[in-house]
Amino acid sequence: MAVTVKEQLEKYGSSVYLTGRTNKNGQDVYGIAFYYDNMDGKKTRKVITGQREELEQKRRAFLTGIYQSEQVTMEKAVPIVAATATAPPSPICTVTVKDAVEAFLQQYEPTVSHQTFLGEKTNTNNITRIMGDRMLKDISFDDFQNLVNRISKGKNGKQAAPKTVQSHIISFKRIMKYCRKKKWISADDLELIITDVKIPTYITDNDHEEKVREQKALTRTEVREVLEILKSNRRYYLVSLILLLTGMRPQEFFALEKKDLIPDKGYIIIRQALVKQDKTKGAERTFDIGTTKNKGSRRKVPATARVFHYINELEKFLVEDGSRKKSIPAGNENMIIVDRNGNLINEHAFGVNMVRYLQRNGDCKRFTLGMPRHFYQDQLDILGANVNDVEKAVGHVIDTVAERHYKVNEQYLKRLLPYIEQLGTMLENAENAV
Repeated sequence: MAVTVKEQLEKYGSSVYLTGRTNKNGQDVYGIAFYYDNMDGKKTRKVITGQREELEQKRRAFLTGIYQSEQVTMEKAVPIVAATATAPPSPICTVTVKDAVEAFLQQYEPTVSHQTFLGEKTNTNNITRIMGDRMLKDISFDDFQNLVNRISKGKNGKQAAPKTVQSHIISFKRIMKYCRKKKWISADDLELIITDVKIPTYITDNDHEEKVREQKALTRTEVREVLEILKSNRRYYLVSLILLLTGMRPQEFFALEKKDLIPDKGYIIIRQALVKQDKTKGAERTFDIGTTKNKGSRRKVPATARVFHYINELEKFLVEDGSRKKSIPAGNENMIIVDRNGNLINEHAFGVNMVRYLQRNGDCKRFTLGMPRHFYQDQLDILGANVNDVEKAVGHVIDTVAERHYKVNEQYLKRLLPYIEQLGTMLENAENAV
């Protein structure tokens, strides 16, 4: 970092504001927004939340951490020795893969959503475990290929999924490109290391993806069987119906607020999502409101009167069981759904408990919170809906020029509503389930 922590604190200043949320103790949560120069010297924005009196201390601690990380990195990286008449150039770098990963994550975290960062952290943990002690100057193409081979073997005798292997390849390449920018490796080294790495054929040639697709696929009959069992649990039943008829990701639904419902125009606004928080040792995973998976995920989802009826029924249930009353002191009274204590839904716990409920009460296909989204896409396709309309409704990123214009055109909402209504009728009538 080009300046000291003190100079960083004075250079840009900060802005403290009320977030509108409260913590589990009912106290107001404040945020502090500020700019700082990251390890590459670029102006970067950061937001930290907490109690008002501790925000400046948190800001100082954050900047101190980055400054100290930069100092360690500078001490470990020895400048390239200049060419002389008596000795050829001899690049010397004592930075290890572990050092590079730590430095990379420091600058990467503020630039992505927390959910994306957690995924990257998982990948880099595996990379560090396998080759963390290796010096960057000694890394070769063979090392990268061996990393991919080891990741592909998976664990407990079970091969890794192709998607998992591919994500590790992307992470390693991202780290190596960062190292090139830091001048820890040369451009030639970078090209030699990352070019032409292959995923083992026993991964690419297996039928894993087909099996996963089959596991996620649901027929109308299978969905009817699940709904019949869930009828005795009003919370699970209504949530499942809403997800089946909207194609929303569960983290999007659990982050919905009442102002996001637009029943008179037939759609729901998706603008935020639940995000996992860092899990402390021995503690339960918690969730908070954050950004959606990607820009395409911020969208309008077509919703029929039937969907809004289910949402109204869910609100009645929350009032009857006392959840809505408890949500007021917790600051969650505007959320579409809360848990029994009035707090934000723990997506992981909700999904696990629903699966266990189904196992205890009936014999049906395993049903998880992510499956309604796949059912929604499959069934609208079967009913004859336009594939681009469906892609837009579920928030998939469409990159073509034509589709960028298509996103502005909201006629897809009206076009999809008749198909969604037809699907809702099929779910409510057993004789139509095929």
